[in-house]
Amino acid sequence: MRHALLFAVASLALVTACSRKPAEDPAASATAQAAASAAPPSAAAPPAAGPAISGTFTGDGKPATLTQVTAHTDEPFDDKPVTAILFTAKDQGNDPKEALFSASFGNYGEAIVARVTPDGNVIGADIVHPGLQANGSVSISGVLVMENYQNAGGQVSGHLTSKGDHDVFGHKLNVDLTFHTKAP
Repeated sequence: MRHALLFAVASLALVTACSRKPAEDPAASATAQAAASAAPPSAAAPPAAGPAISGTFTGDGKPATLTQVTAHTDEPFDDKPVTAILFTAKDQGNDPKEALFSASFGNYGEAIVARVTPDGNVIGADIVHPGLQANGSVSISGVLVMENYQNAGGQVSGHLTSKGDHDVFGHKLNVDLTFHTKAP
């Protein structure tokens, strides 16, 4: 009986000790408050307004009108995920894998398939434009750059540019597109 009473008193003391609010450490409290105020808000980015694509896309001075933009998960590059941004002049259909493949063969008219890493680096692009090549696409790298790239809140947006005319196999390419679309 004595052991049972001792055990009951010890259990009660343990429950009481664990139930108490720990003493406030002013330094720890200040550090936690500073960390909380420095953290970015967790709310999703507001959806972009305006047209999905605006700007210019020309090959040898011939303008193309891109009407659609979509984003797709592509093959990783250097262990980084890649998003393929697909700009086309015609409807891309419903099959995202088919759209990336078909665009390079001109099935959607003029097109750009820009492959982008999470930090906004354009690692390569396939360009379809009759001013650059009569049949098929031209694959390039180091020509296009992405500015103000964001892939957050279910949306991908940015500014894809060649920063003026750029020589591509003896033809002039000029890309200056601002876009937003649903993230893959």
